[in-house]
Amino acid sequence: MKAMTPRPHKRSPVPPPTRVIGKTSYDRASEKKEIARELDELDAMKQPAKRIRITAGRVQMEAGLNNSATAEKLYAILPLEASAKVWGREVYFEIPMHVEHENAQAKVPPGTIAFWPDGDCLCIFFGQTPYSPVNVAGKLDGDPNAFDAVRDGQTVVIERCG
Repeated sequence: MKAMTPRPHKRSPVPPPTRVIGKTSYDRASEKKEIARELDELDAMKQPAKRIRITAGRVQMEAGLNNSATAEKLYAILPLEASAKVWGREVYFEIPMHVEHENAQAKVPPGTIAFWPDGDCLCIFFGQTPYSPVNVAGKLDGDPNAFDAVRDGQTVVIERCG
């Protein structure tokens, strides 16, 4: 009987790395899911159901409200007038409305309009992280940094557009 000689194993011309460099495909997959989720949230905010105008001191800017229950309740009580309070890079003011937490978020991007359920305040974020989770209600149309000119005690008027 003829003895079988083992066939040589084909090897890749490139040796395997000794350690992982950069992100693994698992890391990239979770990153892609996170980016897709954020894009979905932005798309929901791009098509606002209702439009508002915010005037605070010399700053006047329009914004779109999303389709949340918080935004609906806010739109229903407009127009309203309040006294601005400034905390870091955020303008907030008490409004005559109360809503429980609704998909509350602890981090929001600049330009976000949100309701703070713990203090019954409407907040305009232009760089500040919320003190505690807020209900996102909409997004400013213009440059949120314009609200840096708003000072404590200035009158803020929020009204419906068109």
